[in-house]
Amino acid sequence: MQPNAKPLAGTQLRVSPRVYARAFGDEIVLLDFRAGEYFGLDTVAADVWRLLEAGETLEQVTSAIVERYDVTRETALEDIARLVDDMRGNGLIEAT
Repeated sequence: MQPNAKPLAGTQLRVSPRVYARAFGDEIVLLDFRAGEYFGLDTVAADVWRLLEAGETLEQVTSAIVERYDVTRETALEDIARLVDDMRGNGLIEAT
């Protein structure tokens, strides 16, 4: 099932206050204090996390990822929407 990326494009998200993030090189490890679960983000997902943490919208995040990596805008938006859906489903980020 493909995520519905278009409605999320202008969405402002924030990191959940119950999540602690720690960088390890280019990757990030997240700890959800409430659930007691760890999550690992690879290099691209870590870039998405940092941009969301900085207050960027999904549209801005997509533009930054397209500039940094060899990916089309459509593919980047689909992949980012899927990642954001997973993060929201796990309570790591919230819509503001």
